[in-house]
Amino acid sequence: MKKIYLTIIAGAFVMSASAQLSLTQAFNEPVIGNVQTLQNFDSVVVIPKNTGTNQMWNFSAAIADTIIETATFISVSSSGPNASIYTGATMADFDGGSYYNYYKSTSNMYENLGFEDANVIVQFTNTAVAATYPITLGYNFSDVAAGTCTAIVLGNAPGTIDGTSNVMGTGTGTLMLPGGVIFTNVLQTISTATININIPTTFIGPVTINNEGITYSYYHASQKFPVLTVEYVTTTGTFPAQTATVKMNPSVVTGVNDVNFDASFSIFPNPAKDRFTVKLQNLANANCNIEIVNSYGQIAQSINLGNETTISNTVSISELNPGIYMVKTTLGNKVSVRKLIVE
Repeated sequence: MKKIYLTIIAGAFVMSASAQLSLTQAFNEPVIGNVQTLQNFDSVVVIPKNTGTNQMWNFSAAIADTIIETATFISVSSSGPNASIYTGATMADFDGGSYYNYYKSTSNMYENLGFEDANVIVQFTNTAVAATYPITLGYNFSDVAAGTCTAIVLGNAPGTIDGTSNVMGTGTGTLMLPGGVIFTNVLQTISTATININIPTTFIGPVTINNEGITYSYYHASQKFPVLTVEYVTTTGTFPAQTATVKMNPSVVTGVNDVNFDASFSIFPNPAKDRFTVKLQNLANANCNIEIVNSYGQIAQSINLGNETTISNTVSISELNPGIYMVKTTLGNKVSVRKLIVE
């Protein structure tokens, strides 16, 4: 029972392309045939979790791991061995192993009916509503779920399960990814979910698994599924554990292994008024360019810094309006990004 399923309540929330950053069922809800892929990343800096409007979330220094997770949305009839117990299910997702998650789509909501794998079968009698539509900044929805479970790994021992969930639309802004990828007009949501499993076995004593998961998700109008998620999971009880994972959609990230000059790249002063200095090491003597990008994703300035071994250049910003900008530096085929505040 190592794998615990917090995302079943949090759901798969996605963004539409409207100016109000609104999630709509018609455009965004998963359908049979969809595939969601997320690649794990390691963060070498503090993970940004700021909320509010006009934010900037910088994940450009994250480094790709080898772990890739895939969920394929399939018909119930072609899903798991116990699919028939999930009455009313209209779809399932499959991880390519033994895990199936069952969903029901109605006119204005997306519900989870339960899940199964080689270790456990969970069936919600009080379904877990992922969300009601539409979702936008300021959205706040909570639900409770309850049901029964069968621990296959414990000799089909019966048990109970209950949980709570809360989903909020918490921020808008700009998202920076490895390889110089920049998304503007991004919606941030925070999903908090708890799952409590109780199995009163007689041969090893009671088994309890209490999970709390907090997921920060970032959505852009160009993608059906999240561009990036940050998941924190804390498990107490019989099998205690704690994890923190950054995951990105690999199809939108380029140059993910080309961030190894990031630590040597600095800009100062910051905040700046009329000018700032770019400093970095360029041992390969590659050509270096910088682009100053505003909060709308527009290039405000573009400057060639040459190919010296040590680059230390002063950049005039006297014509820029006060605000938050991104300094995107390209060194040969390597890219890194820093936030710049112009006063």
